[in-house]
Amino acid sequence: MKIVIDSSVIIDFTRAGLGVLEFLVELKKVGKIEILLPTIVVAELWAGREVARGDLEKLLSGFVQVELTEKIAKKTGEILRDKSASGFDSIIAATALECGAQLATRNIKHFAGVKGIKIFESEKS
Repeated sequence: MKIVIDSSVIIDFTRAGLGVLEFLVELKKVGKIEILLPTIVVAELWAGREVARGDLEKLLSGFVQVELTEKIAKKTGEILRDKSASGFDSIIAATALECGAQLATRNIKHFAGVKGIKIFESEKS
């Protein structure tokens, strides 16, 4: 199973060790999931000041980064046109859809209108 992670998941973890990221990393270690990180999430995290850059680079190095491809860009355009998500969230949603992945996020409302999006749910959320 593939899981795309939103910046909110990483921010929760870096601020207080909360949220679902640690659980996802454990699933990754035993080969149950692949964690995908849209590069736009890197931009969001770099814009913030929640964690030292070195620590952030080390954390992110364990995830498969997904670049903005033409297919993802076109899906992003559809999402923006439909107004089902906005801004960077539209790119994150398009990445999840094009990769056939579930989306791990704390901001479920930001993605609720996106047709076909599957939100990762866990008792650890």
